[in-house]
Amino acid sequence: MKWWVPLVILLGLSAVLHLWRLGVPRQVIFDEVHFGKFVTAYCCTHQRFFDIHPPHAKLLIAGTAKLIGYQGGFNFDHIGEEYGDISPIPLRLFPAIAGILLPLIFYALLRLLKVSPLISFFGGLAVVLDNASLVQTRIIALDGLLLTATFGSLAAYLAGARSQGTSAWLWYIVAGVLAGLAAGTKFTGLAALVLLGVLVLQRVLSQIKKGATRPLLSGLVILVSAFVVYIAGWAVNFALLTQPGEGDAWGVPTGNFWQDTVTLHRTMLSANYNLTATHPDESPWWSWPVMLTSIFYWNGDGGEVIYFLGNPAVWWGSTLLFLWAFFLGRREVWKRGWVPFLGFLIAMLPLVRVPRALFLYHYLTPLLFSLAFGLVWLDTVLVSPERRRKVLGAATLALVVFFLAFAPLTFGLSVAPGWISALYWLPNWR
Repeated sequence: MKWWVPLVILLGLSAVLHLWRLGVPRQVIFDEVHFGKFVTAYCCTHQRFFDIHPPHAKLLIAGTAKLIGYQGGFNFDHIGEEYGDISPIPLRLFPAIAGILLPLIFYALLRLLKVSPLISFFGGLAVVLDNASLVQTRIIALDGLLLTATFGSLAAYLAGARSQGTSAWLWYIVAGVLAGLAAGTKFTGLAALVLLGVLVLQRVLSQIKKGATRPLLSGLVILVSAFVVYIAGWAVNFALLTQPGEGDAWGVPTGNFWQDTVTLHRTMLSANYNLTATHPDESPWWSWPVMLTSIFYWNGDGGEVIYFLGNPAVWWGSTLLFLWAFFLGRREVWKRGWVPFLGFLIAMLPLVRVPRALFLYHYLTPLLFSLAFGLVWLDTVLVSPERRRKVLGAATLALVVFFLAFAPLTFGLSVAPGWISALYWLPNWR
């Protein structure tokens, strides 16, 4: 099979699932009520607002929407509000583009971790057919760029480490740019930069006897690239938000750009950490790997609903694979799988200590790291081609069946009420 065939298949399937009915429902879905306001401020009203997240993803969503005709004029007052004559597609398009690219990046990452093409393709397919990831990248939300930038930065770094000459340095620049975008999307995106820092340190220590100039320079290139991208996003933020708005209650910019940025970061971190509001669908971190609590996103007049609820074959399967790999993994697993395992810890452990309300979607980054670690293990144990085809065939069938079963909750489809009721397997899924 040609190297590009799996990528074309993943791209085509991912594009179809993300773009089909992207404008449906024509009502505000869950966090669109917040991010829609912010995006509209950037592209149209230029009124200052306050958000606990950095501006980069919102800027890219706003820029994409503006390019294809969004002119504002919508208030995003409440969940379920009708868009009316305004199409939500321009606002949902950039998250969808990020979601379309994610399976390809995940496939490339697995190949760079020396996972076989067949199991790497299965990994990409699991990302395509995960209902939760699909929901989150079909609405105005930030997680699509967070995931794409985080795993893209890691893949770019590994590609750079395997390259020579100019191409290696270009890959390191890409890794830094994407790490900067990840941090500029949500502060949890700093996990990308921390992971790259550990990988650079590991290469420095491994080459200390013969001189570690190249790894040190690669780390510097990544850090500078990430910093430039991160600061550039804030410069654009202040350049666009020039009109008085609700955000002025948190402080009005003074105009040394640098001091305003530092002050705003202090306010953001304090507000983020000290949020006291509760939510009926919040969930503790220990419940995420087994997907105990879903998140209710939207309901229509005809009984249609949208939930943030993952494909059980992906979420429960990745948890089982992760545990098997951790307890039964041999030396070869840790030789190739320590990077995604470390990524899981870096992405997951900070969330354990966060006191404010957290939700199932906070597990998306650790989920993909755990899946990658488990697939590395699977690649080491399925050495027989015949056994590999049988196991992956059965697993793929499970992916497809569960995806189709839960599709009404993903796309807000109108189906028989009994179908929807049959999907509430756990008490907190309703």
